[in-house]
Amino acid sequence: MSAPIPELFIATSAAERGDALAPVARALGLQSRVLVDVEGLLYHTRGAVPAAIVLDDALVASVPQLDLVSLLRRRKPLANVPLICLGEGEVADAGQHMARHTAALSSGADLYLAQTSPELLRAYLKRYLDKAQADAGLRETLARLRQFEDAFKEAERVKDDLTHMLVHDLKSPIASVMGLLDHTIDIMHATDDEQGVVELLSLARGESQHLLNLAANILDVRRMKEGHMPYDPAWVENLTGLVETALGDARSSHEERHFSVLVRPEAERIFADKGLMRRVLANLFANAVKHTRRGGHVDFRAWKEDENIVLSVRDDGEGIPEADHKRIFNAFEQSRHTVHDRFDTGMGLTFCKLAVEKHGGTIWVESKVGRGSTFYFSVPVEAKELLTDGVVLAQD
Repeated sequence: MSAPIPELFIATSAAERGDALAPVARALGLQSRVLVDVEGLLYHTRGAVPAAIVLDDALVASVPQLDLVSLLRRRKPLANVPLICLGEGEVADAGQHMARHTAALSSGADLYLAQTSPELLRAYLKRYLDKAQADAGLRETLARLRQFEDAFKEAERVKDDLTHMLVHDLKSPIASVMGLLDHTIDIMHATDDEQGVVELLSLARGESQHLLNLAANILDVRRMKEGHMPYDPAWVENLTGLVETALGDARSSHEERHFSVLVRPEAERIFADKGLMRRVLANLFANAVKHTRRGGHVDFRAWKEDENIVLSVRDDGEGIPEADHKRIFNAFEQSRHTVHDRFDTGMGLTFCKLAVEKHGGTIWVESKVGRGSTFYFSVPVEAKELLTDGVVLAQD
């Protein structure tokens, strides 16, 4: 479908004069719209932006109570539209002619032509239209440069946040692993406390797993944002089994919590990328563990609601301030201490958001400080035709 042809608005109190100027529009590749009253001009310039406006001085004089040119210029879409005022030709009163000329330019007209010569009008219009096109191109270029600048600043912010995370989040578990291993070596040299060695090595393994999860989430968030994350959805027939596997990924022997799982029969079968769904669940379980103390409760539920399967992970931990509910899914923006004195970068929740949206679903949280948190996310009930990375996935 071809783009509409831009219009030249010719506003004049005499329709004959407007018709006489219509060939000027055609010569410039424009459509002409002749408007013979102020009401029509104001009405049509509310919903449309012409290529240029030619305004008859007699029409301006017909509404002395209005500064018509200034009124048009105050409309933001018309601020840069070429506007030419036409005089009435020869006038007896040179002072009156000069006053109208001055008033038109002072109110924002680009040009005042005393003589209505179609050839002269066409030449001036072409000049102003070319200038307007060049200015529009310049504004578009500046807008793109601002976008590049914003993207650069965002990249710098992410780089700074990543450096901050490397200092705070990676330094702590690495130091913990090294300290635990040193202590294990000391015990092995000094005693035969096999149980103590096993406990220390388990702690070291848990910290190492935390490091591995951080690295995986950082890598995968970047891959998903760049559209390079593998995505292979299929029917998962046993959601309960997948949840139990994800629980095993998320908890270790020293993190003692009470877990419960309840999947309604109609929610056992979901259409999802099994690997990504396992990672989403594991991240949400790990997040719940990080923010609850030993002996706390973590509950998983899944049910059908309208055209979606809704899944939730609830904990009775420290909770999240209401002001943070929307931004906690943004990487690095919710860095805060957990109850275990560990920094939480939020990369896991960022991964969850991107992965859920990849499935066509949404994710959100309900929480109050001191009363725990419940993370919900949804996936469509039916397999739909999804376009991903240029490949159309067939429906079930």
